[in-house]
Amino acid sequence: MKKVLIWSGAALILIVAGIAAARADGRSWHRWCHSGWEFGPLGYVAHALDLNDAQKTQIKSIWQTERPTISSLVHEFAAASKEMDAATAQDSLDESKVQEIADRQGATVAKLLVERERLKSKIYSTVLTPDQRTKADELQARWHSRLDQIADKLGNAADGK
Repeated sequence: MKKVLIWSGAALILIVAGIAAARADGRSWHRWCHSGWEFGPLGYVAHALDLNDAQKTQIKSIWQTERPTISSLVHEFAAASKEMDAATAQDSLDESKVQEIADRQGATVAKLLVERERLKSKIYSTVLTPDQRTKADELQARWHSRLDQIADKLGNAADGK
């Protein structure tokens, strides 16, 4: 049960990120391209790394290349999520069916994580300057530290502390 909850939490985070990324296309993308890069998580990173317009254009191009794969995986996850909802909406729970769906969702989440890392790696190696790479490493270290703090707080809350 704990495994399902962990996968569901991770999946929820990825779905939200995927939806945000998918919406970045079309009308929404221009907000991140020029004046709008200052808003949201991407804007924070763009500002913190002091990306110039050429770098933003390069990142947009990389994103456009990777977007179909990520979009396909988000659709795959959404379909499995609907299937999970249907499987658990009935009065009786078929644990083997739920486990099978959860396993597929886990595999999809793993593929999404690999794609995310592929995207990050391309940006890191082809777009960022050495100084920006150092800043990116610092941002990532702060992010991991923040996640550790959240995990500690959740653990303490579960322990009743």
